[in-house]
Amino acid sequence: MVDQPAGEENRGEDEQGRVEFSFPLLIFRAKIFTRVYDRLGSLRVLQPAAWAAMVGMPAVAGFGLYFIVFGFVTLLTSPAAREIGRELGPQVYIILPGVNPYVPIFYGWIALIVAIVLHEGAHGVIARSRGFKVKSSGLLFFFIVPVGAFVDVDEDELASAKPKRSIKVFAAGAGANVAAAVACILGVLLITGGLTPVIDGLYVFEVMDGTPAQDAGIMVRDVIVSVDDLPISDFDVFESVLDQKNPGDTIEIKVARGEKWSDQFSTTAILTEDNGSAYLGVSVGELLTEQRLRTYQKLATEMILLHFMPPTLASGLVPFSGALSNFYAHPLGENWHILASFLFWMWFVNINIAIFNSLPIYPLDGGQALKAVLKSLLGHRLEEKTISQIMVAITAVLLSVVALTVVIPFVM
Repeated sequence: MVDQPAGEENRGEDEQGRVEFSFPLLIFRAKIFTRVYDRLGSLRVLQPAAWAAMVGMPAVAGFGLYFIVFGFVTLLTSPAAREIGRELGPQVYIILPGVNPYVPIFYGWIALIVAIVLHEGAHGVIARSRGFKVKSSGLLFFFIVPVGAFVDVDEDELASAKPKRSIKVFAAGAGANVAAAVACILGVLLITGGLTPVIDGLYVFEVMDGTPAQDAGIMVRDVIVSVDDLPISDFDVFESVLDQKNPGDTIEIKVARGEKWSDQFSTTAILTEDNGSAYLGVSVGELLTEQRLRTYQKLATEMILLHFMPPTLASGLVPFSGALSNFYAHPLGENWHILASFLFWMWFVNINIAIFNSLPIYPLDGGQALKAVLKSLLGHRLEEKTISQIMVAITAVLLSVVALTVVIPFVM
């Protein structure tokens, strides 16, 4: 649940169905959302889902706290980690597309909008299913660009309700994000499990002017498949073949190019001399498409942390990254990588929003849930003011650790 602009929290449901502009946000309130919450809130399947979200929130929060503490300790003790932190920059901690250079604007904005709408909608649905009043709800636009949603559940009713009822509302948003994230990452695994390499060999990054490679018609983005009928996928093998040649020798090179490298042809090159060795004049890199795919598929099922790394930071490993997607085919067709990328960023944004909102930081959902638990356990012994002070202390400690995590690479 998001905080509203000053005074908005007191608006009644009768004030829905209107459009307001509070620079730079356009706020659209609509009663239809509340009716949707009422209808969905009556579904029986939501009862176990609400319980699962409530039980799962501490686990998600614990996962987030582990990340925070582990990252903090690693930065304190590892110069290499601090160097990586400086290279990535502080903006890497913000998943806002356009701010974080590793989050693509197109996929990132779609995923962010969907995740926020899903998060806030889940609050509204579970609130109505638990009998809480939704005072207002609607959509948020940055000028005319949709950026999210909001749900304003009656805070007085939440504060006076039993913890089990209110915590289900607090946990609903993160629970919905986790459910969406899990579904999306399973989709990614399903797609990548059906990939097959379309080519293997040495990818040509550069062809030097006036060299045998240029004379033979080799071009940048070609793939060298074989040399003298010897399949080539390893750079060391390629070098060993050239080492056995002398300047003036002729070699036959099989090259692939075109769409999905479907056009293959053979050409010959007369090697020249460079520093006493036979010289072709190309800069190449190993594709290792089969090996990369098998490595990714193995790690993807054994190491969940792999999926917290954007493909833009592991382009040489992730088969649907911009660097590798052209080298694989899928029964879904040539645009399979678009679906895989969309599902990945839906996973990435949803799981990060779920983790962030589950942290015991007030007024995040996790902080409000923890405060409700503390009031239930300690309310007969401590004043509400003391419980609020405890929450302030917890929030201050966690925010300090997060801030130091961002700052440490630049001060140590």
